[in-house]
This record gives sequence, C-alpha cells and structure tokens, in this order.
Amino acid sequence: MFSEISALTKFINQNPDLKSLFSRIQESDNDFWLVGGCLRNFLLNLPQVDIDIACSSDPTALVKAWAADVSGRWFWLDSKRKQSRVLLQNGLTLDFAPLRAQSITEDLQLRDFTINALALSLDASFPNSELLDPLVGINHLQNKQLQACSSRSFSDDPLRMLKGIRHVVTLNFNFSVETQRQIASSAQLLTDVAGERIREELGKIFNAENVIIGIEMLIDTNLLEVLLGPASSDWDKRAAVIEIGQFNKKMYAVGLSTEEALSKIGSSELLSYRAIFLFTRLLKMYSPCDLPRLLHHRLRLSRKLQRLIIELHAELDLEMFSLAGTIEGQRRQALLVELLQPFACEKMLYWGVCRNLLTLKRFLELQESFAAEQKLGRVPDLLNGRSIAILLVDSPNTQIGEWQSRLKLAEINSEISTINEAEKWLKTKLSFDNKEA
Repeated sequence: MFSEISALTKFINQNPDLKSLFSRIQESDNDFWLVGGCLRNFLLNLPQVDIDIACSSDPTALVKAWAADVSGRWFWLDSKRKQSRVLLQNGLTLDFAPLRAQSITEDLQLRDFTINALALSLDASFPNSELLDPLVGINHLQNKQLQACSSRSFSDDPLRMLKGIRHVVTLNFNFSVETQRQIASSAQLLTDVAGERIREELGKIFNAENVIIGIEMLIDTNLLEVLLGPASSDWDKRAAVIEIGQFNKKMYAVGLSTEEALSKIGSSELLSYRAIFLFTRLLKMYSPCDLPRLLHHRLRLSRKLQRLIIELHAELDLEMFSLAGTIEGQRRQALLVELLQPFACEKMLYWGVCRNLLTLKRFLELQESFAAEQKLGRVPDLLNGRSIAILLVDSPNTQIGEWQSRLKLAEINSEISTINEAEKWLKTKLSFDNKEA
C-alpha cells in the first residue's frame, strides 16, 4: 500500500476539482493511473505543482468535459499522441496521456528514471490501490539515487539527460555510476533537441540552490561542450567551478539569493538574477565561439535576455563604478544610472554589488534616485532641445542630442547643477570650439 496515503488523501480533499475528476474517471470504461513525479513528490513529502495521469486509451473527451465544468484551461501538448494539459484556477497543472505500451507496467519501463516509474490506479479502490513499482524506484528514492529506467532512456528522449541533472540538484540525489556513464556516452544526442526545451531545463538547473553541482555535472558528462560548442584555449574547468562557486557565495552573502531581495529589485524573464549572473559568468569563462548565435539559435533565449548577457560581457568601466559608490545628490545619482543604460540595474548588481564595488544599500539608493527623477525612462534635461538650438545657431553641424549628453555628463562631474550654469557652460564650450575651428 502507498506509504504516504494520508498526504495524498489530504491533498485530494483540499482540491475539489480533483475529486470531481476522479469521480468521472471511476465512472468511465477506461483505466487511469497517477504516474511519475507526483507520486515521487508525495513519497518525498515535496509540494505538488503538477499531476501526471496516464490512461489506457485516448482520455481527451473526458478531460475536456471535466476542464469545462471546473473552468480549467485545456490545450494540446501533442495532438498526434493525444497528450494534453489542463491549468486549474488554483495554479495546479494536470497532464494527460494514453499509455505508450500495451500495459501500465510496460509503459513505466519506457520512462526516464526509476523514481518516476511509479503508478497508482485511480480505480474504485483509490486511494487504497496498490502502488506499482516494477523498477524498484522506491528503493532508489530511499537511497537518493537517480537510475535510468533502461539503456534506451536517453536515446528515446535526449532531454532526459538535462532533466536528470535538474533532479540531482533540486532533489539532492546522486546519479548511479551506470547512469552517469550512459549520459556521458549519449551526450551528443542533445544536439537534436529543440532549443526551447533545453532552455527550460537549463533555467531550472541554474535556478537551483545546488547549481554548482549541476555545473560540475554538465562539465563531467560532456553536456556543456555539446550545448556550447568548443571552449576557448584558456578554459580551465576546475578553476571555473571554483570561481563560479565563490561568485555564488558572494550573491548569497549580499542577499541576491533570497526571494525577499528579488521581490525588491525585480528579476528578468523566468530566471532569478542569481541564475542569470551565474550563467553569464560561466559563458564568460568558457568563451564559446559566436556568442550571439549560440544564445539565439541554439539556446533560444528571448531577445531581451540575449541583449542582457551580451551587455554583461562588455568590459567593466571601473571609473564609472567607483563613482557610483561615492556620488551624492538624487539627480546626479539618477543621471549616473541613466548613463549605465541599457540594463543599468543588472550591470550594477553584476559588476558592482557582486564584485564589492557597490553595497546593496547603495545600489538600492541609486535605483530609488532614478525612479524618482526619471520620466518615461529618462532623466529630463536641464536644457531642452529648443534652448540648445538657439545657442547652436552658429554651429549648424552640431547635434542637439550630443550636447544634451555632454551636459548630463557635466552634471555627473559636478561642473554644473542649474539651468543658468548649463547655459554658461554650453556657451563656453561653443566659444572654445569656434576658436579651435
């Protein structure tokens, strides 16, 4: 009998939409089973965010009718294989699929890892049904060992290799020796996997608390080279792991790993800043050939995230970050943040806070100053375009925007602070330029 039956029963009782689904299932002529990760999570006493259900035939009609009744959102995952998903209003996700073999036992043997090759029938005796465990996955759960279901696990779906590393870092498991060997020998198969699927698994690995272990495994199994191509000639994998580990500790030390900190400073895409910065640091040390193409064509990152990573690869302006640590005055601070655009927030965190050039308190102060002074993302100019155009009457080839930028830089450097000072400064510069001409 399922050892965590009380947790399962409590979960179902707290989700009336599930009780409604299971009632429909038990009235149908087909066989249904809870399978995979949801059972694993019950056994490990982990939170449930998604439920996988297998059926002896096409479950689509029943699932669509139930989803409509509970105001869930139904859509296809794979119409050819009759695999679909329902998103409930409480955030729970349910995936449905027909068996991929003649029986549930054969279907479980086709799955990725033994800890996911579990099934519990949703028949009339549920939740007191017998737990099916043909590959002794429960033993592997107890031993915290990740074991592939068969020798064809990774050839059936190469993404399972990344999924395995994600399980290791999120569940605190270890690969069996044989499974790690299988991954290393099958790594090249990952080249055939769509970038969108790779991106999702990499995101989960780099968001994990044990990400450094994940990076080591990506290196040791050759998956990193398959993903990124050949490394630069000065790539030292052990030195990289040590440096990235120290970088990770620094982010924990300044609070960038906590949800509280992230909620204050925001995040990019579905990734935390910590994940983005660690991935960026790895790429910087690895130095793959043609980084923009890798980010766009291979990893299928969004354009925003591509631009961010490339900006963070640019050379550090030490003078600018030194000034950021000492500059006073709300408007001057705001102008400095504007000068660091695009991605000023991320640059200050990555280059400033994480390299001890800025304190987190100073970073937040700079952010608040920019938020107070900016309008539509810009700090208003001391002199508007019309005022500058009047002064430039004898300099027709001079760009107004160029002088506005120079005026702001003069403000940052404390050369001017008022409209009158700005006009005098500009007249002086124009007079000097005309003499030079």
